[in-house]
Amino acid sequence: MSFQEIPIIDLQEAFDPATRSKFLEEVRDAIINVGFLLLKNYESLGPTEEDLQSIKQQAIEFFALPAKEKLQCEMLNSPHFLGYTRLANEITASHTDWREQIDLATELPAPKEGEPLYKNIEGPNLWPNPEVIPKFRPTIERFIEKMTALSNVFKDLVAESIGVDPKALNRYFKENQQCKMKLIAYPDVSELDGTKSAALDDTPETNQGVEPHRDSDLITYIYQATEHQNSLQVQNFQGHWITVPNIPGHLVVNNGQTLQAITGGVAKATIHRVLVPEKGTGTRISIPFFQTIDLDSSKGVVDNLPQEVIDLKNERDKKIKDWGVDTGFQFEPDVSKEPIGHAVFRNRIKSHQDVAKKWYPDVLKSVLQEYTH
Repeated sequence: MSFQEIPIIDLQEAFDPATRSKFLEEVRDAIINVGFLLLKNYESLGPTEEDLQSIKQQAIEFFALPAKEKLQCEMLNSPHFLGYTRLANEITASHTDWREQIDLATELPAPKEGEPLYKNIEGPNLWPNPEVIPKFRPTIERFIEKMTALSNVFKDLVAESIGVDPKALNRYFKENQQCKMKLIAYPDVSELDGTKSAALDDTPETNQGVEPHRDSDLITYIYQATEHQNSLQVQNFQGHWITVPNIPGHLVVNNGQTLQAITGGVAKATIHRVLVPEKGTGTRISIPFFQTIDLDSSKGVVDNLPQEVIDLKNERDKKIKDWGVDTGFQFEPDVSKEPIGHAVFRNRIKSHQDVAKKWYPDVLKSVLQEYTH
């Protein structure tokens, strides 16, 4: 029997000796057998309700800007895949994503000349005009700071939950680690009538905001900023779609393919999708934050995974031989063979082909050949 609901975990239980063991057991079960959880009581270590409301407001104001203002920070102008993506201009699982968004990250300089090409995933943001939306940048930078702090605490707890040293994942990070985030607007079905994809020759005939996929980062944290329900769904290991409830004061947390790779498959990067909001419910705002590891990391699987945890992973895998839907081709990280940056870079090339065509045409040609054969 596979999971039928998303577990809710109270972060404060990690810091009470009376509940710490229970907390770690619950995290371990979620990491191994679900791949998703809902985290509550995180405010003392991460964003407060005021922080969340502030970033929600900035998202609303940004997407309400005239197109010419948003296009001034269009991703097409960034070799680092940062910036604004217009509606229906990103590809997941070989289909159009019916959303608009802006990708942002920890502010870092562009890589130095001669560094590996994949290092261009990191670099400076493209910011909207501060005279038009003055609170945008400081609000984003504060949110990234708060979420980075929270994610660093939680990753140590994840490590401890699977029986390794709490600091075991630190070797995959560098000192000034870039984390990434998005502000995403999903128009409801009625707003998409007559819309044509800017990325592919298709139209919104399905209700998919984002096609079934797995995240490529270490751990994702999602703030579901509007009141929409029945939007984010996870596929359990019987192939059924389980809705992630939208509960105020809870962040959605899910495993990425990088966490799956460095734990030798113990953590499961679960397939999930986003449905377009129902007619008349308005635009859904979602704000995911992606904790990533050092692009140069090639340190293999974490050391000293206990046999008990490996047995739990093997027991799970026996039950899910036929699990999954077609998520299209994704480059899966293998940190024992090459730096993580190779897979991350190629996945960005595949998703943002207009950006790749401008900045990395030879790599795009190679990627297209690889995932279409």
